[in-house]
Amino acid sequence: MRELKILLAGGLNSAKFEKLTKELESLMIKEEIKALITTINTYEQEDLTSFDNSHDVILLAGTNKIESKLPIVNGMGLLYAWMERDKMIKELKSIGT
Repeated sequence: MRELKILLAGGLNSAKFEKLTKELESLMIKEEIKALITTINTYEQEDLTSFDNSHDVILLAGTNKIESKLPIVNGMGLLYAWMERDKMIKELKSIGT
């Protein structure tokens, strides 16, 4: 099983981040990927450059606009299953392969 270091970013509270982290871990296990997830509230920290060397991808759970050297995947499918969740998973699977 390969590992994927995901920075889950959005303007969410800690309870919502915890719920989404568990759900994302479960979704990735089904794809034979161990998700190592760090959460960051984009309202509290806008500069994400400190994560560039320690993560593989940013999963953006919100409508914020961010810039990074890392690939950015639209994570709205994690918040709302009907919002292209399959596309989100496919994009995450393609990172680092």
